[in-house]
Amino acid sequence: MHFLAGFPLLALYAASPAVPPSDAPPAPLLCLQRYYGVQPVLDMGQWFARLDCGRLLPYDDGRKKTFAQALARPDLQDMFSLPYRRGPTTAVHLEDDDPGRMRVEPLFEFTYGSNRPALRRVEFLGQKILVHSHIVGPLARVEERLRRLLAVQPELRQTILPLGGAFARRNIAGTDRASAHSYGIALDINPKRSDYWRWRQGQDLRPRSGRLPAQAIVDAFEQEGFIWGGRWYHFDTMHFEYRPELLDPSCLAAAELH
Repeated sequence: MHFLAGFPLLALYAASPAVPPSDAPPAPLLCLQRYYGVQPVLDMGQWFARLDCGRLLPYDDGRKKTFAQALARPDLQDMFSLPYRRGPTTAVHLEDDDPGRMRVEPLFEFTYGSNRPALRRVEFLGQKILVHSHIVGPLARVEERLRRLLAVQPELRQTILPLGGAFARRNIAGTDRASAHSYGIALDINPKRSDYWRWRQGQDLRPRSGRLPAQAIVDAFEQEGFIWGGRWYHFDTMHFEYRPELLDPSCLAAAELH
């Protein structure tokens, strides 16, 4: 799926053209199999992700959507419609360029919900937090990277600590959509050193440069599969979320073609 040529991101999403499906699942769907444990299923010419309970989630629901509609009711393909781009920690100027904010809730509930292994209490740079067991390994590798960074740049510690939190059963502010924190896959660094778009409503919708974490901090998380909320037009510069499918080059390359 891609945006209609010449239209801004808030314009209508283009429905996928009616072309005969390949016998091979779309590459993004294979990525979801790799990282979320779903099974690709071709049924009557349409691709689905099958959950263990037998429920089928459509890869492409065929509906045209505005950005707001895709955010509220995305299909699996919508999750890949905005490529996540690594690079300098600068403000995003393209309206609604929010890669990773579209989440198909039944998929996340299937992978990280109550039918999966329990939450784990871990220590991250000396602070105890609760996270999903699925991300304990990646988060430990982030911590090791940050420890090496802080050994040479100790002044960066105040950007990270105290943490703003990890697991919390709650909705995203101002919505009825579950926060990534509800699944135990998100971590907020020090909120007092961060910026959030809802704090800036009615003002210039760009994060304050003094509240962006150092490039090396962002790199440490991204190298282990965590996306950064500072790469969103609707920025959340404290927020890091485990979304390896958006950082896997094979998934990103496929997303550019749909």
